[in-house]
Amino acid sequence: MTVHGPQNLRVYGVLRRGEEVLIAAEVVVGRDVLKLPGGAVEPGETPEQALVREFVEEGSMQVEPIRLLHAPGTLYSHWIHGLYTPLFYEVRGGGEPVTPPDEPLELRFMQPDEAAASGLMAEPEIVALGRALGRALAAPVQTGAGHGGGEA
Repeated sequence: MTVHGPQNLRVYGVLRRGEEVLIAAEVVVGRDVLKLPGGAVEPGETPEQALVREFVEEGSMQVEPIRLLHAPGTLYSHWIHGLYTPLFYEVRGGGEPVTPPDEPLELRFMQPDEAAASGLMAEPEIVALGRALGRALAAPVQTGAGHGGGEA
């Protein structure tokens, strides 16, 4: 019997600084989005190892995963028109993000309610933010909402 893992496994981290969280602004398949830092789990990596690597690659930051916040299962992304399986973790770490020139994104700390209400963030990430904060965030009504899932 062959056992297959989740499709397009991705990991994302919620890094809090006071009342703000680290958010990545980028373009996914021609669409401006706000998302949590993270990306693909590579062969041979655990999700936690991938998350640490992604924070280094995207923001030159060392983080430590604290706890799993949200595992919504395999979802269909209207952004990339494909399946992805996101895992969302709370992480801790110090320093300021420094995005390398080869990473096509901008990292900045912002108010979670502002990010959630922007209409640029997918519902699974809004749920993860709310769980990290211990409260629900109001999500805008979106048509075709889903996570990009295919970005680096």
